[in-house]
Amino acid sequence: MTTTPKMPENEAVYTKKGDFVVFNQLALKIEMDAVSNEAYYAWLDDMAATVGDLVPGAQIAEKENARVTPPLNTAIYYDTEDFRILRTGALLRTSCNKITHAFCAFKAAQDEDHVRKDHRYVFDGEEKRTIQGAPDSPEAVAVVKRLLARTDIEHPGRHLEENYGIPPQELFPALKLDDYRYTFFVWLDKRDALRCSIDRAFVSNLRLPEAEREVKPVSEVELAIYPRIDPEVAKDPRVVDLIKILSENLCARFDTRVTADIKYQRSAKALGMGGR
Repeated sequence: MTTTPKMPENEAVYTKKGDFVVFNQLALKIEMDAVSNEAYYAWLDDMAATVGDLVPGAQIAEKENARVTPPLNTAIYYDTEDFRILRTGALLRTSCNKITHAFCAFKAAQDEDHVRKDHRYVFDGEEKRTIQGAPDSPEAVAVVKRLLARTDIEHPGRHLEENYGIPPQELFPALKLDDYRYTFFVWLDKRDALRCSIDRAFVSNLRLPEAEREVKPVSEVELAIYPRIDPEVAKDPRVVDLIKILSENLCARFDTRVTADIKYQRSAKALGMGGR
């Protein structure tokens, strides 16, 4: 795998067809377990002051109160009894926020250019409310299993089977991840280019009885292309330059590293799951 990220070629970054979304996500992930929020935000303030000199036209922006009221997103990772998905670097999970969204996603393992193809089925109506209310409840799991059993529509389970030969009917919840996402954006000439965040996650093993579950912290920074980036901006070489410069600066500042492991793999390792 190359160390230099590269924009996806010959495919749109983001496409939507009905309830189904495909997102070709270019991103780098940096391990941040040993770095405090205070130290991280000192770095971000330094970068905000200098990024325009490093990449002409670049500007870092944050929403009001982003540093004090991060949204909580909850993911439930599904896998087979013997954790066949975990070993691949891919994932199948639900993600929800009690206010904004609920979807089921299959993400393939990243390719040599650090791009991951993300296939999402977006829930609405009663199914959305069920998952938002308690994403690891029997009712929410039943919603997901009904989706994964369908053969009449495009959904994440079908892409999992096509890519890895893993039948979606064999999946059930493996791991819960509560993620507090502190987001910032990077603009190029006042247009969206990157959506980045430090993710402070708390993970637990859903394969254990509830009374035996421990909660472990896992943290990382994700430097990622903005999902609905304008196609013209996506072709701008400064987008990749931004990801490279931010990642190199962050790693040098905190003596950390870019990781190829996804949150599911890092969380499983923290919990001692699946032989990790």
